[in-house]
Amino acid sequence: MAAPGGCLCLCHVVLHIVSAWQIPAFSPYAVAYSSLIADLIRQEAHAVQQRITPWRERNSDLVITDEQPCEHPVKALIDAARTADLVVVGSRGLGGFASAVLGSVSHGVLHHVTCPVAVVRPHAKEEP
Repeated sequence: MAAPGGCLCLCHVVLHIVSAWQIPAFSPYAVAYSSLIADLIRQEAHAVQQRITPWRERNSDLVITDEQPCEHPVKALIDAARTADLVVVGSRGLGGFASAVLGSVSHGVLHHVTCPVAVVRPHAKEEP
């Protein structure tokens, strides 16, 4: 909906950020490292919050929610997409021929959600 002056009105829009990750499979002997694994989980959650905080500060009029499920990213995004109007996934932008091929998460999401999906690549780095 366009507002006076031609600006886009983002009334009642919620940005829900899903940063999913999966703990690698460990051997039965990993029990001895459970406190280290718990620390890694806390560090990852803290890093996600640090990346989201500037967005919240710059967009105080936008409702931004987030979750960090510990599960496969494709499953987490499919679950989140059930109530989404649009799913946006990142791409690592490998360059060359590899950049023309979707990654496994983008591919999985594109084939399993019913809403539109945008695959966003990082800005191209300028060469000196």
